[in-house]
Amino acid sequence: MKNIILIAPPAAGKGTQSEILVQKYGYTHISMGDLLREVISSGSTLGKELKNIIDSGALVNDDLTIELIYNKLKTLEGKPFIVDGFPRTMYQALEFEKVLTKLNITEYVAVLLDLSKEEAVKRIDGRLICKCGKSYNIYQDNLKPKVDGICDKCGAKLEKRDDDNVEAFKKRYEIFQTNIEPIKEHYQKLQKLEIIDVNRSISEIAEDIEKVIK
Repeated sequence: MKNIILIAPPAAGKGTQSEILVQKYGYTHISMGDLLREVISSGSTLGKELKNIIDSGALVNDDLTIELIYNKLKTLEGKPFIVDGFPRTMYQALEFEKVLTKLNITEYVAVLLDLSKEEAVKRIDGRLICKCGKSYNIYQDNLKPKVDGICDKCGAKLEKRDDDNVEAFKKRYEIFQTNIEPIKEHYQKLQKLEIIDVNRSISEIAEDIEKVIK
């Protein structure tokens, strides 16, 4: 199975598709946000450094995120992985390429989940989340909770994310589209890019991703 660099705008379903791949094929899912929290909770020297940066309100710099990715990939010992939401800048993409080369990782594909702005806004407007991490959408039949407003997994009350308002999302979407163009070109030149239309059902998207990684 090919390793995956998963690139997508907000609400494109990165988490859902990653979960399917983890359960079906045993991928290790590497999310930058989760990785930061994991390192901080470890109490290591790097974790303390990260905590100080985040507590101060500063952004974690590119070189440190590259180091985190490198350290994580070293532990996988050849197991297939999904890198979710990274790289986000051209600098990160170029440095990440150096990491993959250093670790002799050549079997990978950059999967871009292509979501129209109209569909993205609809998904954001209907998205509900649970404190356990599971997400739902009242406008998608296969993502609706069995009981309105209640998590299927843990029974807690579902809520909207603070940043899930349409106007704020439109800005995030436009920023993503602007920043992603040079990254798309980068992976196209490497002949590593696959673009998948996600304005469809979850199962159809999953089938197309499977065709790409096999």
